[in-house]
Amino acid sequence: MPLTFSAVIFDMDGTLFGTEQIAIDAIRAAFREHGVEVPPQALETVIGRAGKETREFLRRFAPAEVGVDAFLERGRAIIETRIALEGIPIKPGVLELLAHLRARGVAIGLATSTRSAVALANLHRANIAGYFRTVIGGDQVENPKPHPDVYLRALRELGAAPAETLAVEDSDLGIQAASAAGLRVVHVPDVKRVEARTKALVHREYATLHDLLDELVSGA
Repeated sequence: MPLTFSAVIFDMDGTLFGTEQIAIDAIRAAFREHGVEVPPQALETVIGRAGKETREFLRRFAPAEVGVDAFLERGRAIIETRIALEGIPIKPGVLELLAHLRARGVAIGLATSTRSAVALANLHRANIAGYFRTVIGGDQVENPKPHPDVYLRALRELGAAPAETLAVEDSDLGIQAASAAGLRVVHVPDVKRVEARTKALVHREYATLHDLLDELVSGA
């Protein structure tokens, strides 16, 4: 059955951009500079979480004499340096999918746990900010994902009905947030496999954004 919708709300990290792996690598590198080895599997558990929750999780690995904020600041610096050198890593299919949706007159929004200023900066770096009618960051709502707040606000800004809106997500927390807001969730996997209970909330799953686009084009 063809997907029918009038609006699409995207997650950012891991969905539009391959930045989750960059963040994992950067945090591990920051800890390694102080002789602390953080397993990548541990960092995968904070994918999609807001800054406060990530800070609390990482506190268990941080030596008392340094403090977790120093590691996070160093990690952000490593990320910024890498992106400045290599550019923002746009996921395959993003540009084509956004162009297709705009040509169809679909309202496009962004709902991310990342701070809105950072999200906007990344969208501008990738030259795709103009596609989005609204950008809602984690700092603009009271409760982070998996709460539905970012999606509910994005829906209000777009003037879209949940039943007529798709969410495109990569993580457990994002899928749970979008589902709780009443959206149909399209899952495009990234770094971490989602849990079985989360998969039950997914409306459709595609290996890549190209695969999603192919279905939209063939079903148009």
